[in-house]
Amino acid sequence: MTTPRTPALALAGLTLAAALTGCAADATAADGTTAAGGAAGTGAAGAQGDASGAVGSSASPTSRIVDGTYVGVGIYTSPAGKESIEVTLTVDEGIVAAMDVVPQATNPTSQTFQSDFASAISAQVVGIPLEDVDVDVVAGASLTTQAFESALESVLADARA
Repeated sequence: MTTPRTPALALAGLTLAAALTGCAADATAADGTTAAGGAAGTGAAGAQGDASGAVGSSASPTSRIVDGTYVGVGIYTSPAGKESIEVTLTVDEGIVAAMDVVPQATNPTSQTFQSDFASAISAQVVGIPLEDVDVDVVAGASLTTQAFESALESVLADARA
């Protein structure tokens, strides 16, 4: 039995058209400002640490990602309460060149999961284009993986030129 692909292809075409329409808004002027008027490659850390900060300036010619070092914090609620991890990613030519995950758990069980996650995640992320990073549960730490994904979203938002 075959499934008609026409609706799926039409939807894919619309998605691509919408993505391309937004490209002009992401342009960086020669003076280093974005179309929105902000400085390219910078971010502001939030008071609670759930936003990310960025240090970087050169945009990769093949990507909309600005090279630099970015920090994001992912927060989750475990059965023991609220926990967080800090993720630092260094991006070079749009590729994750280095990564550090700092466990910040206070509960011993959460500390174990976060430490296991931190020691295993780099192998799945370093060397991958930042926009392509997508991880499944790592080292059995499903909540820590969710927090990582949240931190990654923050990093991506700051890294997009």
